Amino acid sequence: MEVTRSNFQQVLSELDQVLKDATFLAIDGEFTGLNSGPDAKPFDTPSQYYQKLKSGSMDFLLVQFGLSAFTFDVQTNKYSQRSYNFYVFPRPLNRAAPDCRFMCQASSIVFLTSQGFDFNKLFRDGIPYLTTSDEEKLTSKLEEKQKAREDGLELIPISDDDKPQIEDICTKIEEFMSSNEEETMLNRCNAYIRRIIHQEVRLRWPNKIRVEGKVDGTIQGLMVYKMGTKEEEKKKEEERREKEKEELKEAVGFSVLLRKIADSTKLIVGHNMLLDLCHIVRQFFGPLPDSYKEFKLLVHNLFPNLIDTKVLSQAPKFKDIIPSNVLNYMLDTVSKAPFNLPEIIPVENRSYSTAAETYHEAGFDAYATGLCFIAMANFLGASESTPVPMVLPGSELLKPFINKLTMLRLKDFSFINLVGADPQPSRSHVFHVTFPKEWKLSNLQQLFSPFGGAFISWLTETTAYAGLNCRERAPAFLKKLKKKNYRLGGAQLQTYAHHQDSLEPSSVSNNVEGGKGEKGDRKRKQPPTE
Repeated sequence: MEVTRSNFQQVLSELDQVLKDATFLAIDGEFTGLNSGPDAKPFDTPSQYYQKLKSGSMDFLLVQFGLSAFTFDVQTNKYSQRSYNFYVFPRPLNRAAPDCRFMCQASSIVFLTSQGFDFNKLFRDGIPYLTTSDEEKLTSKLEEKQKAREDGLELIPISDDDKPQIEDICTKIEEFMSSNEEETMLNRCNAYIRRIIHQEVRLRWPNKIRVEGKVDGTIQGLMVYKMGTKEEEKKKEEERREKEKEELKEAVGFSVLLRKIADSTKLIVGHNMLLDLCHIVRQFFGPLPDSYKEFKLLVHNLFPNLIDTKVLSQAPKFKDIIPSNVLNYMLDTVSKAPFNLPEIIPVENRSYSTAAETYHEAGFDAYATGLCFIAMANFLGASESTPVPMVLPGSELLKPFINKLTMLRLKDFSFINLVGADPQPSRSHVFHVTFPKEWKLSNLQQLFSPFGGAFISWLTETTAYAGLNCRERAPAFLKKLKKKNYRLGGAQLQTYAHHQDSLEPSSVSNNVEGGKGEKGDRKRKQPPTE
């Protein structure tokens, strides 16, 4: 089901019961870009990976959010599903509200357009949102504004330069008072003049007229109304406050749904979902923390039950039967033997079908992610000595995969663990190399060829990490380095651990054996070997 600003409040009411009944939720997001900073490198630490994600990807926007709610019926032993595709855009409520600036990546925009993404619909009808902090600030400003209307404003002195304009406006108001008109518009009033007019109306025509700010296109002015009886004005003020309350509610918009999802504590399934979660936290809750540890804690506190289907697909039982974990290929794989994807009951006007594939529409991708999860979970159950026909959230079979999120491109880290220590691979076979600018890959390969060669990860045009292909030969390589007559051809080498120790503490993780990142674990720097 497509959801925009026009039908969001109606769908939001419906989702209260949907979230309550759901067995699990699947999500997906589409973005205006992916990365504007340095790419992750194969020998980055999880902390460095997070810092690059935070600094290089968060200036883009999540503009489409897919939600698929899967509900298991114990009577029929079948799942039903409802899926929603939300267009999301940060429309400002008023001049006091945040006016978002964001980046677009040309390749991402071209790709979304090729997949049928409707940018006119996004900008015209996208659902607005506010973080908790922005909502609190706007609520406070609204309350101050309402109190000022109720109590009146302190007198503002009028300068001699402004008196002619003020008197001219007051003359127009006097003429309006003598007319049969019930309202009139005063154009081109700046903020200072508007405040003075509010004051003069209160002093010159108490309880006879009222003024309200009015925006006509890009022109900010004032609407002047003749007042009715005391009862009529009280009713109008109540209606005005209710309207302002509804406008603020609409501005908070999509953030309300994410809060409801967080409060549900239901299992949330995503596919390669770390980027999705970063955008969700930043756009709808608040800024991402600088600390990697604090980030893990924050995400877990918001969403305590997560499964990444990409992590699940890397389980040993799937190694030889899922050749690709790209979402569309994965769904095609799990739709056939040896998997057994059960029938999923669609809800009328709320569901997708695999018969009409619309990949890269967030709602469909969320639906496809949910299907992959069900198929893989049931395969785990069928593989047990006593087969389990339907593996549901909460099963012991799924516990090894809970709260683990895929990290792409890292050589020996496949996931981060939100609720415990990350994997701790040894990088004792990895060396940091500084070399002449004219060196090429062949020069680096030649340096390590006597020890079985190395995997080279370029950092800059004169630095790289080199991981020995034969890890067990690292001690012999270190021994050679210590010999004064060992020729490096102008290169300088450090162990991975000592190079990491030389970096800023905030960019280093203590999850790599021999590469401690906390200040208390820092060692004296080892001088490079030449």
